[in-house]
Order: sequence, then C-alpha cells, then structure tokens
Amino acid sequence: ELPPYSMFTGTPVYEVNGEVVFGLLRDTVVPDASDDIYVVPTAAEGRLDLISNYHYGVPYLWWVIARVNEINDALVGPVSGTELRIPTRERLVSLGLLNV
Repeated sequence: ELPPYSMFTGTPVYEVNGEVVFGLLRDTVVPDASDDIYVVPTAAEGRLDLISNYHYGVPYLWWVIARVNEINDALVGPVSGTELRIPTRERLVSLGLLNV
C-alpha cells in the first residue's frame, strides 16, 4: 500500500497474467486558478524539494510542483526568476496529499 502523499497514489493497479503492474499515471493535481504564483529565488534554483518545503512544510511534495508546472526533469529544476504555479495547501489537504 502506498502512502497518501506518493506520486503513484492515483495510479491504477492491474493484475496481468498473475503479475501486479501499475497502469498509466493519472495526474493527481492539475493546474487550477487558485494556484499561487511563486518566483524562484537564486537560493532555490533547481531545488523543487526546497520550494516544496517552503510552501508545504515537507520536501516530499516536490513532484506536485513538477507535475503542475510540466517539469519533466526534476534534477534540472527551475532556474531563478522562473514563475511557478504552486497549488495551495488547502487544495492538497482536500485531495488527501497533505495533512494539516
């Protein structure tokens, strides 16, 4: 069983020929008008984990920011000055991805 904050929580699981496999990844969080806009400072350049920790108090939700901003390579991450969409804490709580 996956923890509720895992990026794979919304992924369907199937049994194929006796083997359990993940299905296609379905986005748990998509861009929304309620998202905050955050300009990446030099200190957080390339560090989605730091940005997640700043906004949510935990580093492991970096993938939410990556998915909403269509960042495919989290190791490269955003450069300073980049505007990112940041889903609100309230929205993540309502989706079960973040505990209050």
